[in-house]
Amino acid sequence: MTVVKSPRTRNRRGEGARLREEIVAAAARLIEEGGQHAVSLRAIARRAGITAPSIYAHFEDLDEVLKAVVANAFEALTDYLRRGVEGHTDPVAQLRGTCHAYLAFGHDHPEQYAILFTRNNIELPPEVDKTVDDMLGAEAFSFLIDGIRECVAAGHSDSTQPQEDATALWVALHGYVGLRTAIPDFPWPPDEVVLDKLIDRIAMLT
Repeated sequence: MTVVKSPRTRNRRGEGARLREEIVAAAARLIEEGGQHAVSLRAIARRAGITAPSIYAHFEDLDEVLKAVVANAFEALTDYLRRGVEGHTDPVAQLRGTCHAYLAFGHDHPEQYAILFTRNNIELPPEVDKTVDDMLGAEAFSFLIDGIRECVAAGHSDSTQPQEDATALWVALHGYVGLRTAIPDFPWPPDEVVLDKLIDRIAMLT
């Protein structure tokens, strides 16, 4: 006996944004399960329960879908960072809150985190002539740059190159997230001990 799958319920007028989100979510799940090679417009359509041509009402091509997947993951990271600084007025506490929130995101959402930084999963066209102010993920990165700049302004950091030091701090955070994930049985000191040492030294806190 052949089982006929019920067609997806058509979105009502004004619900196009919801369909766009469903397309992006379907692509993200496929990437998490099998990497970029598991993703095609047909595969996304099957996962979302729509026809492939329906995607073109929202995205020009597959690259545009992949960009949206990465952008969504950066938005989720940015939300974590924003919550990390809430309730703190001291710039040092805000910078520490940002870094701890970054670690928490990598721990709580490893699949989304991998989408951000595992480029063999998503091969996007290079962002030519982009700067840290208009690159993909700029808002998330600004938490580190602004955090160090505010520490300098408050007399709590000796940094003379906030952007370069923010980059170094991001590299350290990314490495720590990766190592904690890859080697969970290492006798790690408490996160606050390791992170605070990284923050103090790289951000040149005084």
